[in-house]
Amino acid sequence: MNTVIREKPLKLLWLEALLRRLREQDPEAGYFMEQFRRLDAGFAGELRVDKEWDEIVYPNTFFVLHNLLLANTANHFHQLDTLFICKHFILVVEIKNINGKLDFDGTTYQCTRTKPDGTVEGFPNAITQIQRHIRFIKIISKNYSLPIEGAVIFSNPSAIIVNHPNTVPIFHVSGLQSHIQSLLKKYTKPILTDEQLTRFVQLIRAQHQPQKLLTRIDSSRFRHGVLCPKCNYKNQMLYYRGIWKCSVCRHNSVEIFAEALQDYQLLVSRTITNSQLRTFFRIESSDAANRLLRKFHFPSIGTTKNRVYHLPDNLTKYMKQFF
Repeated sequence: MNTVIREKPLKLLWLEALLRRLREQDPEAGYFMEQFRRLDAGFAGELRVDKEWDEIVYPNTFFVLHNLLLANTANHFHQLDTLFICKHFILVVEIKNINGKLDFDGTTYQCTRTKPDGTVEGFPNAITQIQRHIRFIKIISKNYSLPIEGAVIFSNPSAIIVNHPNTVPIFHVSGLQSHIQSLLKKYTKPILTDEQLTRFVQLIRAQHQPQKLLTRIDSSRFRHGVLCPKCNYKNQMLYYRGIWKCSVCRHNSVEIFAEALQDYQLLVSRTITNSQLRTFFRIESSDAANRLLRKFHFPSIGTTKNRVYHLPDNLTKYMKQFF
């Protein structure tokens, strides 16, 4: 098995950073919190499904790819929750983490949810979503002749699937392994060799387009500095001789700077200078700021006086090696 670990979506990381720092009484606080709750619930549901992939028993090589973002010829994006790829077939998976009674109308192509209080609301139809993805995967895999299947998986055990057409399988996460086994019985003859399978997966990965953050808000709307996690990010920490110490609870940490700098990267800029570091993180000494930046060996351009440091992707993971 070759499984790519599902990473937290960039928008979710952005919302986490913003909500840690957003000033009290911000007029959009409720809006950002609702966005966070929705994305966080979706990510939790995806992680719940991922546990099932770890337990799949299959004697041959297979790949499980998560959170793929692929563009079609019209430059419209396909955001794929999961692709299961083996020598016999491809399975395109759409994951939903919602509860209530769910009704998929095969005539109107509408999905509705009925809450316990009787409230009915509409949702994007996961069946039409998965069918759109399947059509796209058929185009980019035409040279490999693999059969393509789709499935909609509900990760929330409180979801009750009332009605749905038979065009695409819809089931709870507990049925994933049984579904894979049924597909292996349906497609008994391998289509690809191991080498062809690897080449095809490399093709898919090469077309993946990492998410980019286009949303920026004015920095006056959120608090600067390194914020104390022990104080629920309410108070600032001061920098002294390589250690950050809370001005209120006296908690101290070296590693907390990685989280704070990632907040800066997400909310302000992917580059930073000595002056910007001192301003944002309340460091008085230019020499101290310079030592802090040089400690992590960030890629940089320019002379010592005008040097600009580029903050890498997966910043907190990158910085851990230097603590």
